[in-house]
Amino acid sequence: MQTLFIGKNLITLDSVDSTNNFAKDMLSNTRPVEGTAIMAKEQYAGRGQMGNAWETESGKNLTCSFILYPEFLEADKQFFLNMAVALAVKDFCEHVLHDEIKIKWPNDIYYHDKKLGGILIENSISGNKISSSVIGIGINVNQTAFDASLLNPVSLSNIRPTASGQYDMQNLMEELCSYLEKYYLQLRQLHFNFLDKGYTEALYRYQQTHEFKKGEQVFRGEINGVTKDGKLIIHSGPKELRFGF
Repeated sequence: MQTLFIGKNLITLDSVDSTNNFAKDMLSNTRPVEGTAIMAKEQYAGRGQMGNAWETESGKNLTCSFILYPEFLEADKQFFLNMAVALAVKDFCEHVLHDEIKIKWPNDIYYHDKKLGGILIENSISGNKISSSVIGIGINVNQTAFDASLLNPVSLSNIRPTASGQYDMQNLMEELCSYLEKYYLQLRQLHFNFLDKGYTEALYRYQQTHEFKKGEQVFRGEINGVTKDGKLIIHSGPKELRFGF
């Protein structure tokens, strides 16, 4: 692993309910070295944002979690951690695909109008600081057929097939660790403006007029960024609207 600390301690599992759950269980019993990574061939109860299930075909996708200790980061700035991780995954996917990737607020990874991956970050707060974070990342890799109930999934193999027909999961994991470390070190140096600018410009449908739905109300608006606490900013006519998760 060509990194300073992220992924140096790598735990590989054949099957687990959720790599985030496994990481949180570790944290409840000990203090693993920062950058500890958990990688599973199969997640049978993976989770996404808002408690949604994350369904993947066994052995076909990259499902992993990382343990970090961003104790330098105040709780009201925790969305900058989201920004750093999302940018890391975006850049990683662009490196693999040689094509543009977007971030669908807050933490989905999109190729055009299709979902390539997702991120679930679970923070523990002590006082006004983040004491520990579990960073869950799921990326569709070698799976090419998906359940019809899923809205718009896509995989690396769908987009850019390899000559061998399969991406090497270990190589992908090493590359992902490198990108994650790069952006985490930017966060450590408190480069908030750098992260905010990169995240904003990478937003899916940034500064494009589209229809949105709030309850039963449909309105037209334009995404213009996020607040420092992670609320999505949409301009609709003269109004500036802000939305939480």
